[in-house]
Amino acid sequence: MEPIRLDHVQFERIDYTGGRRKIKRAVGDGPRYRDSEEHASDLKSAAELIVEQVEERSPVLGIDPKLILVIETGPPVSVEDEGSWANAGLRVVDSSVQKKVVAFGSDPQLSEFLKRLDAYANGPDGKQKNPPYLAFFDAIDSVRPYGPQDRVGQLLGEALSDSSSASIVVDVEIWYPSDESVVKDWVEQITSGVVGGGGEVIDKYLSPSAGICLVRVNAPKDVVEKLLQVDLVARIEMVPGGFPRNAALSQYSTEDIGVLPVASVDAPLVGLIDSGVNAEHPFLQGCVAGAVVLNDWLPDGADRTGHGTAIASLIIRGQIEESITYGEWETPPCRVLSVRVLDEQNELPIHRLVENEIEEAIRFLAGQGVRVINLSLGDLGASFDGAKAPILAGMLDQLARELNVMFTVPTGTAYPADYAAEYDADFDSSYARSLVESELTRIIDPAPAAIALTVGSVVPSPRVMPVGVRSVGQTGWPSPFSRVGEGVAGAIKPELAAVGGTMAQLLGSWDLRLDDEAKVAVADGRPDASGVITYDLGTSFAAPLVARIGGTLHGAFPQASANLLRALILQSAQDAPDFLDGHTDLKKSDREKLRRRATGFGTPVLVDSITSDERNTVLYAEDEIEVDDVHLFALPIPDSFFERRRFPRGVTIALCFDPPVRVRRYDYLGSRMAFEVVRGISADAALKLFLDDTAAGHIGASVSPLSEMSPTNRIGFSPSKTARSRGANQLGRYVWKQSLPALEANGKEFLLAVQNTRRWAAAKSKQRYAITVRFWVDERLPPIYNEIRSRVPRLRARERLR
Repeated sequence: MEPIRLDHVQFERIDYTGGRRKIKRAVGDGPRYRDSEEHASDLKSAAELIVEQVEERSPVLGIDPKLILVIETGPPVSVEDEGSWANAGLRVVDSSVQKKVVAFGSDPQLSEFLKRLDAYANGPDGKQKNPPYLAFFDAIDSVRPYGPQDRVGQLLGEALSDSSSASIVVDVEIWYPSDESVVKDWVEQITSGVVGGGGEVIDKYLSPSAGICLVRVNAPKDVVEKLLQVDLVARIEMVPGGFPRNAALSQYSTEDIGVLPVASVDAPLVGLIDSGVNAEHPFLQGCVAGAVVLNDWLPDGADRTGHGTAIASLIIRGQIEESITYGEWETPPCRVLSVRVLDEQNELPIHRLVENEIEEAIRFLAGQGVRVINLSLGDLGASFDGAKAPILAGMLDQLARELNVMFTVPTGTAYPADYAAEYDADFDSSYARSLVESELTRIIDPAPAAIALTVGSVVPSPRVMPVGVRSVGQTGWPSPFSRVGEGVAGAIKPELAAVGGTMAQLLGSWDLRLDDEAKVAVADGRPDASGVITYDLGTSFAAPLVARIGGTLHGAFPQASANLLRALILQSAQDAPDFLDGHTDLKKSDREKLRRRATGFGTPVLVDSITSDERNTVLYAEDEIEVDDVHLFALPIPDSFFERRRFPRGVTIALCFDPPVRVRRYDYLGSRMAFEVVRGISADAALKLFLDDTAAGHIGASVSPLSEMSPTNRIGFSPSKTARSRGANQLGRYVWKQSLPALEANGKEFLLAVQNTRRWAAAKSKQRYAITVRFWVDERLPPIYNEIRSRVPRLRARERLR
């Protein structure tokens, strides 16, 4: 993975009396390719050659060729911004943080792409400072055709070189760039081609929601070799062990995996407090900065159970299923520094308090420059009753505030027997409501920690299951073993969710199973392991995926506080699917509340936490605020928000702070913070309004001054202020399905207010916080990034009223 440059836009609140001062903000480092003409010439030559090659090719297995490109991109533009690609005649069908974009050309001649490339080559037009389409083409490093070498899997390459194999069984992945009807037509073309060549299609798997299309084929080698030349095909891989099931990934040897890329010696450190790590494991080799013990009760920092090694592999490598299948490995964005605290039975010592053991480990890691720490640990006997914070959670919050570190912790693992009276034949779909409503599945210590990011587990994307077996839940649903919130005083917990696996169920049976296909692949660090990979499941394996994002952010933005790291992760979260849809006895608001108990604000996306793009632009700020004070920010409303077209656009705001805490108290947080957004009123009126609202909160007024505002003037974020302001990690979203109403006065900017209401914190004390604002628009609306970046330095400074 190449280094990623953070290109979010920094904005500031400026207090002044009797004057204004110039606002200085970070706006980036300029183009990477200074000579646009030379860069355009290189790209144009490559594109024209690809078009020429496609025109000369003949149909393969009766399937006509298509124009498909591999576009290597670099920072800062996100490859997820499909709108800019579509405008250039390309449709993105695959991308990764490795900055590789796979795109179909809707125009076989690449006319629009080449036209824009010529405009970019000609340089600035008139009074323009930069060439047209600078951001788009400056992000592109190279263009090449997508060929057989991109489609062939590691095991398939070995099978094709084996002359003894006459017929082989392979899984063919078909691109999913369009609607379901198009994909079904492509499947029929592949089927006809395979059958016409003397093979057979023995199974199909189509998941529109996940964008997955697989065809299992038994065919002669020459037919498989021809399939590698078919443009509709994304990837072909052997079925390990042959038909009908994939061999377990745990059977892979070191030789099968090969030599993997290692992290840079300058890569940021992510702390791991667990059972130790086996630093020489192929997944970890060259990526472990240290495996230490801090007390003499453990012999060394090596892993005796495999748990810590599995967690470390997720921090370093992320989800590895695709990497194993395709043999493509990214350079790790971070390294691990491990402190072993668990013995051979995954237990803490009986002779030492857990708080002492873990605090010592945390302080050691913080002293080594670690900003992000993962603790996939929990007290199974300390289910949170929703009232007062448990001890370990309080300790983490206190250390997070003192040491400026970010923690990721899992919700804890439950068992279906805890919440289901019996397993019915429809358990795979009925379990979710029982899970979130049960009082026996609540999060365990230290998951209630207010400042930590608590992570629940969700079901992974569907995989080919054994015949007669189905996975429990759909993609993005809570895993059937994932514990649920809320946190202290009803705070939203967990805040986030990540893939941790699921269970399986026999069709027509009550039996639940632990099939490998339903789990997640991790490094097998057990001393007696026969291979290097194993399958496992649990919320323990969800938390390190969020820690990995935190570590990557720390590398991209080394001066960021832990508050800002958390806020940037939160704002990237994609809302979880409504797994309670269809429960007509529940109101929508009740469904949303129950959904947040399991999946919080959603699943974070690495690329969206690191980068902005043309239609998905993040602003951020850090500051300190006194108790019972209000800070005000002026935010430009992009012109696209006023476009009179029925395309969605929205804003997402994340607020994170690290208040003082008091363990075992319901008023756990020393102060409570919140944010609101208004428009159409003056800054003076807004500041007075929010200060009055803060005062109303102190006296326990039943009606806030804000409640009298029109919805046109006050943005009604979801979740509500009441729900989100109970915690130290907050997120609010609002979506307009059509244009934002125009206002005569103060209508071109939002006023963002940040409030800090004292509970028991010291008078006059100041509270650190970070806030992020993400504006986004539909791909069919004009881009917003450059407009926002240019308008932020011109925002008026606001005077704070007392």
